[in-house]
Amino acid sequence: MSTLCDMKVEKLEHSRNKVVFEVTAEEFEKALDKAFVKCNAKVTIHGFRAGKAPRSVYEKNYGVESLYDEALNVVLNEKAQEIYADEALAKEIVGPFEPDFESEEKLERGKPFKISLSFDVYPEVNLPQYKGVEVEEAKLEVSDAEVENALKQAMAKDAAMQVKDVQVIESGDTANFDFVGTVDGVEFPGGKAENYELEIGSGQFIPGFEDQMLGMKADEVKDVNVTFPENYGEKSLAGKPAVFKVTVHEVKHRVYPELTDEYVKGCNLAGIETVAQWKESKKTELEEAKKKNEKDRQVDQIINKILDNAVVDMPKSLEDERVKQIRAQYENQAKMYNIPFETFLGLMNITKEKFEEETEKQGKRQALFNVVVSKIIEEENLAPSKEDLEAKAEEDAKLQNSTKEAMLKNHAQRYYSDIAYQRVIDLLLSNATMVGNSAPKKAPVKKSTSTKTTTAKTGATKTTTAKKTTATKKATKPKEE
Repeated sequence: MSTLCDMKVEKLEHSRNKVVFEVTAEEFEKALDKAFVKCNAKVTIHGFRAGKAPRSVYEKNYGVESLYDEALNVVLNEKAQEIYADEALAKEIVGPFEPDFESEEKLERGKPFKISLSFDVYPEVNLPQYKGVEVEEAKLEVSDAEVENALKQAMAKDAAMQVKDVQVIESGDTANFDFVGTVDGVEFPGGKAENYELEIGSGQFIPGFEDQMLGMKADEVKDVNVTFPENYGEKSLAGKPAVFKVTVHEVKHRVYPELTDEYVKGCNLAGIETVAQWKESKKTELEEAKKKNEKDRQVDQIINKILDNAVVDMPKSLEDERVKQIRAQYENQAKMYNIPFETFLGLMNITKEKFEEETEKQGKRQALFNVVVSKIIEEENLAPSKEDLEAKAEEDAKLQNSTKEAMLKNHAQRYYSDIAYQRVIDLLLSNATMVGNSAPKKAPVKKSTSTKTTTAKTGATKTTTAKKTTATKKATKPKEE
């Protein structure tokens, strides 16, 4: 415990401080005077205009105890200002003040008492070794099959949907079919459709449905047995086994144009006129994408190792702030689609309880990420200078036909965040120890940057819309940040 002027500052766990104040009878009497002015203005006493009744008349009607709450507010506000007067302490405060009455005896006019204000402070961060972190190095190769698949995707816009000569469903085919779903032998709302068209393998239907349609022929009838996910949006069906009677009518597939130099010329691709040139261009494009994804994966691996070994007594207010921001992102998406929030969660195929659990976990991790990155920025002196911010603003101003001053006014925090974050990433990667030869892995979604010295990055997430039948998944769950 330390003393700040006449305040007793006690350090609590989870980076929380408590300041205890001795309030004299004279201080409280002055606070009662201020409280009377405010409370008297809110009441009407017979024979007096509002706010004009004498103190004695007010107390006779309402009692001096009616002023206690407001008087305590006056005292607490004054004590909060005393805390803020200490600049070193004030700049570390995060989150709101929480007051408490510390005296054993009840509050009484004419007697001194103790009160306290508790508040979170920015935590001390003990960093682990963040240079030389071992990270798996993937062997990056682009196969001929990957190039062919990329070309096929590019040519899809020119492909024609045609009925297959052999009417047997394969992955990627589009089937036209009827289905009727039952649970315990009873049909349920939304579980029936006629002439429904679905690309098999697209993952639009609940797990197992599309797989069981593989190999079905036109005019074939088959029972497809599935189980609704436990977190299915329609609670009455969640976790229940169901049977869908499926009747296939027709099977179609995409027929792609022949890949020739003439076709490539017709695509009007800059600097590309032959099949060979297009293949080489696609290969280079895939190689660059793999390099970027691999870099993101390595960054994610390094950062997670640092976070797992950092020692931070995290204040709850920083965690709560981040959780609130994440929740607000999804609530805003629901508003954008003009649907109730719980309905929106159903479209993501997640229950409200699971959403809260995942948001809490994600918010805590991001709060830890924020303070750790801030500490690295501080330790390595990576904070952008005024000149750095101005250069970025000047660059954006030219692109957006604006002025440097306008860009700085509106985006200074983002510039600071982006520059500082990139410097941290460059530092970690350039000092990492690459080991092994792992297979390429899917790149993670980037985390938020620090909320103390940088602005949190909250990339927009996408949701996919599904057709309105109970057999569909409803939507794809957005990825975590």
